Amino acid sequence: MKNLIAQLDSERCSGCGRCISVCPYQLFLFETRQWKKRAVLQDPDRCTGCQLCVAKCPVDALTLVARAKRSDLIK
Repeated sequence: MKNLIAQLDSERCSGCGRCISVCPYQLFLFETRQWKKRAVLQDPDRCTGCQLCVAKCPVDALTLVARAKRSDLIK
């Protein structure tokens, strides 16, 4: 799982906070944009790929992707 990292689709995020409450590394926080509360992955490099956030997300806003692929997206 070290090669996997969480990726958050903020457009799908409902702001329920389940990812925030379940992440053992406290990698998520809330951000308000356009009067809508959404989760933000604040430090993706610390993600261990444990899948707890992915399993708890009721709207499938979180997926696991290959760590190299995730860093390619950040460019």
